[in-house]
Amino acid sequence: MTSHTPESNAAKAENGIDVIKIESETSYEPILPDGYEQISEGQAKMMYKKSSKGQQEVFYNPVQVQNRDLSILMLSLYAERRHKRDLEKKLKKERRKIAPAEETDISSQKKEINVTISELNQNAKSDGLRILEALAASGLRSIRYSKEVSGVREIIVNDIDPAAVERAVENIAFNQVDPKIVKPQLGDATSVLYNSRDKEKQFDVIDLDPYGTAAPFLDGAVQAIKSGGLLCITCTDMRVLNGGQADLCYSRYGAMPIPNGKYLHELALRMLLQTVSTSANRYGRTIRPILCVGMAFYIRVFLEVYDDSAGAQKACLSIGNVYQSCQCPSFYTVANGTHNGRLIQPGRGPPVPACTETGAVFKIAGPIWLGPLHDLEAVNEAIARLENNSLLYPLKTHEMLHGMLSSASEELNDVPLYYLLPDLCKTIGCATPPMIKIKAALANAGFRCSGQHKEPMAVKTDAPPQVVWDIMRAWTKLTSPKDKVYEGTAGKILSTEPMIAVDFTVPPGFDKKKKVKRFPMNPEPDWGPKAKATGKRKSLSQETSATNAAEEIET
Repeated sequence: MTSHTPESNAAKAENGIDVIKIESETSYEPILPDGYEQISEGQAKMMYKKSSKGQQEVFYNPVQVQNRDLSILMLSLYAERRHKRDLEKKLKKERRKIAPAEETDISSQKKEINVTISELNQNAKSDGLRILEALAASGLRSIRYSKEVSGVREIIVNDIDPAAVERAVENIAFNQVDPKIVKPQLGDATSVLYNSRDKEKQFDVIDLDPYGTAAPFLDGAVQAIKSGGLLCITCTDMRVLNGGQADLCYSRYGAMPIPNGKYLHELALRMLLQTVSTSANRYGRTIRPILCVGMAFYIRVFLEVYDDSAGAQKACLSIGNVYQSCQCPSFYTVANGTHNGRLIQPGRGPPVPACTETGAVFKIAGPIWLGPLHDLEAVNEAIARLENNSLLYPLKTHEMLHGMLSSASEELNDVPLYYLLPDLCKTIGCATPPMIKIKAALANAGFRCSGQHKEPMAVKTDAPPQVVWDIMRAWTKLTSPKDKVYEGTAGKILSTEPMIAVDFTVPPGFDKKKKVKRFPMNPEPDWGPKAKATGKRKSLSQETSATNAAEEIET
């Protein structure tokens, strides 16, 4: 097998980034070299040097298969959505030429615009997706994009580690993908992003999947993405986002977490979105979340970025703080700004001076994103594709994705954060009721409620804390011994009589859902983060030479 090393095949680009050239004239059947193992994922076959002592020279974690499968799905839909928008723009221009004085309403024709895979591939060379995988490691994700996403024009496979870039070069050749489309390069991700700010250099898709936090790359990413482009961001530093290191969280994301907060993954998502939104707003841009989810031990967001200076000035309406009671699960969210119909003014808060249930003061978290986490039209389309099996290739984590997306589509999209039912019960020392009973009581009281895609015991509702606690007080009266004495926080909460009439009756057909696997168990032991890659190493050609020399000495 021919080796392509960063040192020997690098060409300096104008911005100082090492672009790796791959010779493509020779066609051959890929052969796995000695000392290497093959890992197959999707349509990609990756070769890695056999690890020793649990160390990896280039990072690979099978937990992230779901992440990459989800990315294939969301990029495929984005390619269609983008092409459809372009067709709609052309249609509007044509209508203006025909009748310039008339209002250009194409809503009736928009429904008739269908985008096919063959159409995307036909337009790929001239108007296909330009994708940057800024932290590519072995190039697995980029190779899968090239093979499994339609309408791709160019993928830049970037990494700062020469070992990773060399592995990417080898794997690109091993998979026999078109080197004119999939282009590995050695470069610092931040420099690559800042050097791509000019409109002609901007990308349609930027994928950030670091080992840890994506925070250092966000400012460059919101500038290097085209208007209407898709940002895909992973953060795995959940200990930081969970409040284990509140000072570090604030320095990275400009937001304060709640230590051991029960709404961990959603708060983390909303802190990340706030950071991206604030970065984009500086440049007259806004974000539109498409899908934002907690998965395994990390969070993953897909969002579109638009040039929108007027919207950027209204961003304070979608960003605010959380006021969390220090003694119970009660919380309030307050936006940083309010709109009185004419002007945007500073927000008012907290809504109450102290926790109404316990009298405790509030901890303040945030700022966080208070807007929707998902574009439900896009999420429902993703679900339909999974149900119809209408993707180019099947996805290994099809069932897991279907369950997660179904849960995301059902949760209240305009209600930030949630309660955990066991946490409510623990606070007042009562038995945990059936979830359906609590949801029915909320619905019977005139409020909306739902689950949450990551937490099976989450209660997401637009009911104020007082109503939630009235329902819990009523349940405690029904189920707890009458002579039981409650002290401390439980005593404070239960000493108040319910203000509403609580009805636990479950209406017929209430909360009916699809039968899908929503919260599957981990598929194997130690299903979590892996050790970081060890980094620089000898090139494949050097390793082969060393092996041959050793064999000659032995013989």
